[in-house]
Amino acid sequence: MNSTLRQLALLIAFGLLVCGVQTAEAQVAQAQYSSIDSQRFQINRPLSDFVRVKGQEGNFLQGIGLVVGLKGTGDSDLTPTHRALALMMRYLGSNSGEGPDGEYLPEALKNVKNTALVLVRANVPAEGAEEGDFIDCEVSAISAKSLEGGTLAISTLQGPNPHDKTVWALASGPVKLANDEIPTRGHVMKGCRFERTIRNPFVTADGKIFLVIKDGHKDFRMAQEIVFGVNNLEQNVSRGTSGQIAKAIDQKTVEVTVPPQYKDEPVYFISILMETPIVDSLLNNKVVINKHQGLIVIGSDVEIGPVVINHNGIKVETTNPEASKFVSVDSQKSYATRLKDLEDALTTLKVPAEDIITIVEALHHQGKVYGDLVYVN
Repeated sequence: MNSTLRQLALLIAFGLLVCGVQTAEAQVAQAQYSSIDSQRFQINRPLSDFVRVKGQEGNFLQGIGLVVGLKGTGDSDLTPTHRALALMMRYLGSNSGEGPDGEYLPEALKNVKNTALVLVRANVPAEGAEEGDFIDCEVSAISAKSLEGGTLAISTLQGPNPHDKTVWALASGPVKLANDEIPTRGHVMKGCRFERTIRNPFVTADGKIFLVIKDGHKDFRMAQEIVFGVNNLEQNVSRGTSGQIAKAIDQKTVEVTVPPQYKDEPVYFISILMETPIVDSLLNNKVVINKHQGLIVIGSDVEIGPVVINHNGIKVETTNPEASKFVSVDSQKSYATRLKDLEDALTTLKVPAEDIITIVEALHHQGKVYGDLVYVN
């Protein structure tokens, strides 16, 4: 009898020990899941990943020029080309023409076939440019059949404002076609030289900086998250400032006041500002679409609601995978399916990308896509 009781007690103790181990393992698993879940939804990234500084935008210069040395593919009967060529030869000191001062007359150049009038364009970097810097420039024919083998004569480039006659840069050099199938357009490598320094100011007269939230992050939540992060800069708190230096203007613009201690060092302040840690969501809930190239990129966390899709005799139902006539779509939840799974199913059925884009747009129009559609060119 005593041995039986002893065995029973041992069994109960063993059972309690196993339950305790299982409970501990469950607690550890739950803690690990919570940790993963927390890391999934909250990570820190530098502010520079989300915004750009207003004022630091690119711009362009443009002008009219002449490309010479063509193989008979230049302008055939374009009077402005002949006039421009005569004027250029005059400025270069040629005085063997029939004009009163020895200049060439446009009529005397009407049979020239190796010259083309072109539009010259150069993109100014967002950070501006210093006098003496060289950048590439684009050359586009106005009437010529081809610019292959030509050389851009010295051309003056002005800003986008037609009323501003300031010459910001000079362009010249051999033209290289950008695409052999488009012989009327080319570029000159490092052919544009800045004659004046271009600076893009980023601090207003009253000491403010404006941050523009980048595409793909523009929303009120992100704007407020940036405000919260900037206002909690450790540098501001440790130096005795109030910390309230940022405020959101709207869902895409945040105003930041330069603290007094950085008034004479705005570059240093921005270098600190752009490293501000911002809490970001790891939810990849965007769908990027390029209709021109038939490209669709679906974030792994984009979900769709219950829906039945019929396309050219193919039926796909997201609410009940077994009801699909041809394929099954995995469901993460009873009420939502990943859009990526649907796209995989349609791709398996050899549905063209253009049709998949149309289906996704129809689902979004119906309110069944739980994510954002972003269109790019």
